[in-house]
Amino acid sequence: MNIDRYIGRKAFSLIEMMVVLGVVGLLLAFAAPNLFSLLTSSTLSGEGTVLRNQFTYAQQIAVSKSADVEVRFFRYADESAAQLDERFRAYQLFQFNREGDMVPVSTFFRIKTPVAVHEDRTTILNTGASSGNQNDRKYGFIAPYESVADAPVGLGGAMVPCPYVAFRFRPDGSTDLPFRTSQDDTWYLTLVQGEGALAESDPANFVCLQVNSYNGQVTEFRPQASGN
Repeated sequence: MNIDRYIGRKAFSLIEMMVVLGVVGLLLAFAAPNLFSLLTSSTLSGEGTVLRNQFTYAQQIAVSKSADVEVRFFRYADESAAQLDERFRAYQLFQFNREGDMVPVSTFFRIKTPVAVHEDRTTILNTGASSGNQNDRKYGFIAPYESVADAPVGLGGAMVPCPYVAFRFRPDGSTDLPFRTSQDDTWYLTLVQGEGALAESDPANFVCLQVNSYNGQVTEFRPQASGN
């Protein structure tokens, strides 16, 4: 092996290495905001898809097993993540078993940060939305309603009593949400990107899932790009 040709070859100098690292650092500094925005936007889209799939799954179970499926949204403060304000941070599906007990039929889905539920743009978690319509209650429409149940929201996943708001999918595919004809009074849930967007009346990025109370159909809405 001829090593003479390698003897006179020079390596990179310290200055050259520092210049290269500096250029790479500048490129990362310019790219980081766009990259972070892309990642959080992807998380928002993914959480919206998971929630929509769970709505569809709940409807399918209700129809196939001829029994109501309850969708519960749990409201709590996440101390493990230093989030001390109570918000709707998770959801889970439940159904009555043969003994008449309400048992979970899905895993406990935690909404991943920085995605959050925009409560001001969510009617499906407003327990007072149908309280004024006595005809709805006369025919058994009671949702959305609130109660308390044990959920793994304590430190280390400990089961603790947790308030929740729920509605149900019926065996015929419908829901127990009152049927409404007004476009401004439909049932929907809005996810936004970042808790800072919760203070915005018109968030720039969101996923809105609308539930048709009559047939249980779920429709997804997203902001349109400017110019379209």
